Amino acid sequence: MSLNILNETATVAEEPRPRASGRRKVLINGLIGLALTVVCLYLAFRGIQIDEVMNSLSRASYAGIPLYLLLLVVFFWLKAIRWKLLLLPLHNFRTSEVTPAMMIGFMGNNVLPAHIGEVVRVLMLTRRFPLSKTAVFSTVMMERLLDMLAIMVFLVLGAEMSGSELPDWLRHGSLIVGFGCLAAIIGAAVFGLFPRFFLGIVAKLGSRIPERLAAGVLSAMTSVSHALGLVRNPRILLAIVSISLLKWVLMAGMVYVSLRSFGLDLPFSASLLVLGICALGVTVPSTPGFFGVIQLSFWVGLQFFGVDKVDAVASSVYYHLAQYIPVTAVGLYYLNRQGISLRQVRSLTD
Repeated sequence: MSLNILNETATVAEEPRPRASGRRKVLINGLIGLALTVVCLYLAFRGIQIDEVMNSLSRASYAGIPLYLLLLVVFFWLKAIRWKLLLLPLHNFRTSEVTPAMMIGFMGNNVLPAHIGEVVRVLMLTRRFPLSKTAVFSTVMMERLLDMLAIMVFLVLGAEMSGSELPDWLRHGSLIVGFGCLAAIIGAAVFGLFPRFFLGIVAKLGSRIPERLAAGVLSAMTSVSHALGLVRNPRILLAIVSISLLKWVLMAGMVYVSLRSFGLDLPFSASLLVLGICALGVTVPSTPGFFGVIQLSFWVGLQFFGVDKVDAVASSVYYHLAQYIPVTAVGLYYLNRQGISLRQVRSLTD
């Protein structure tokens, strides 16, 4: 869900850039993310005290944690199935084969800067299986586009169902992101349907640029065309779209459980609205784990329902940590099983 995905494609290229360049890019993104996180935390906690948030957390009911964790497990199970389906043109994986790389990637998003977990996911899968990094990364890009489109739909639905009047910046932002994702998905589908036509154009244009660069571009686009071959199978495409919608309904259910744990008797549409705002929020650079961004997003969404700011921030902490801790733990578990340290993962992305 991040604009950094455009920058990350260079990191995953078949011929990596010099390490110094990668480190400099990560440092710059990390500093930008830190600044934005500080701003988000300031706005989220402005006017309230941390003690008030802690008191609200102490009064919350934690009986819903088992349901929350069940929804979280099913969410990632569906996500693994969808990634397996997206990877079908490259290799017929079992769900259990893609799960470790996927969970290590999400752990990476929680502990590494610049949303770099998506790059980690690609590197972990291609480290174990001889696949093109560019082709695998194209499936991750498709995931992002499908997710953003689904969440933007839920954002609009949440606002309409709850009768909330979205501010112009939020309404316009959701429309821009939604239409942008839809346009990108359509473009990818057309490319997947007619790969020879577009590759022929690239080959002709390649005569005007250096031979090595032209060969690299053509090789990358050929790999991507293989990954997008699934658009020629309507049944698989329908399954992917259906899973994309269902898994975000489950995520909205996690938001709903978080709100009810604080005695906030709100309609499910409120959870859809908050989820959509969170999705927009995490597109900006931030520190690992999206701290500050999630808290501010909850407050922005819940203020339309008259929720006290202390309870809004406290429910965001509940929602956030109930995901952050198990996802990070599972990712570290899979990383340890593969005999790789976190430092080694970090060095792979430099």
